[in-house]
Amino acid sequence: AYRHPEVDTDVHLYISHWRNATPVEDHGGLIERDILTRGDPLHPDRKGAVLKYIKAYRRGVLQPRTDTVPKRHAAEQVFFYISSGKGRVEAGTKTAELEAGTAIFVPAGLEYRFLNGSDEQLELYIVVEETAPGFVPNTEISLGSYRDSRPIYGAHSAHIAHPILYDVEPKFSNPMGFIVVSIDNFDIAQPHTHGRGTEEIWLQLRGRSLLFFGNRLLWQEPGEAFLIPPNNKVPHCSINHTDEPMLWLYMGCRHPEDADKKEKE
Repeated sequence: AYRHPEVDTDVHLYISHWRNATPVEDHGGLIERDILTRGDPLHPDRKGAVLKYIKAYRRGVLQPRTDTVPKRHAAEQVFFYISSGKGRVEAGTKTAELEAGTAIFVPAGLEYRFLNGSDEQLELYIVVEETAPGFVPNTEISLGSYRDSRPIYGAHSAHIAHPILYDVEPKFSNPMGFIVVSIDNFDIAQPHTHGRGTEEIWLQLRGRSLLFFGNRLLWQEPGEAFLIPPNNKVPHCSINHTDEPMLWLYMGCRHPEDADKKEKE
């Protein structure tokens, strides 16, 4: 029943907000800030440095009346999720209008750009993965939205999953995927842990929730994401303590070949 700082997992290292990062320009002209970065997920040396399998987890904006320059990544693939604003994406032979809830997956080797013709900024969340040697990517972007999907109920008691429906199924280099998740008002998910080989990230999209994380109770705000420590020692669950709807962007990446490897604790 007591806390032991010398052995307890410091969960504050695993949750971070983009406001705490320095802005950089990337992906053809988006202004981006890191949320989570590369590091050792068992022994992070700084806040948010916990990513083992993906390269970057960021928030980006495209300013009003601004376009990005065409961009191409030879050995990287990028998932974009639109959280607010309107715009357009052009890639290969495809052009599509963008709004909140739209997902775009850009495969390696394909040129693309974003356009914002409105008077409001376009806000995106960005996940970058490096491709493995010999990987053969898709030849066109994947466009999707969760709004027309049939909800799936019952995961961890209270999670309501809203799958993203794509026109072309994304071909990730890692065994991973994304789902939008909601929890009904005044409800709580089942606390549970994860172990090695799992990279699971929850980004708050809408609402301000309570997060049960290890032996702490934290606030989670929109734009803030956490990774569950892969040590089977940190139970987590999100709590909707309000009468308002809440949304999270879930990313699950599984490497079962790493689950049984012995690593130094």
